[in-house]
Amino acid sequence: MNDRNYWRTCDTSRLIEEAFDGDNELAIVLAERLEDMDTEAQEALADWKQRAEDFEIDRNQLDDKVYELRAEIEKLELMIADRDRIIEELKSV
Repeated sequence: MNDRNYWRTCDTSRLIEEAFDGDNELAIVLAERLEDMDTEAQEALADWKQRAEDFEIDRNQLDDKVYELRAEIEKLELMIADRDRIIEELKSV
């Protein structure tokens, strides 16, 4: 028979499997509850992973927008510099 330390090293699915295979009613009921909790946790994890993927997509879109805006700023700065140069040339005429 395995001791607690052995069982603590097993993953949840193994513990559930072993409890269902046993003949102890308490172990079976606890396995059912643990199985429900494990299912809920897996579903929650999947939801969080999906949210993380959605945030990554949003971040990439924002990065693209920042790149576009920086390019537009550079273009406008060049236009302003060109305008200032023209103004200085006209002042000297």
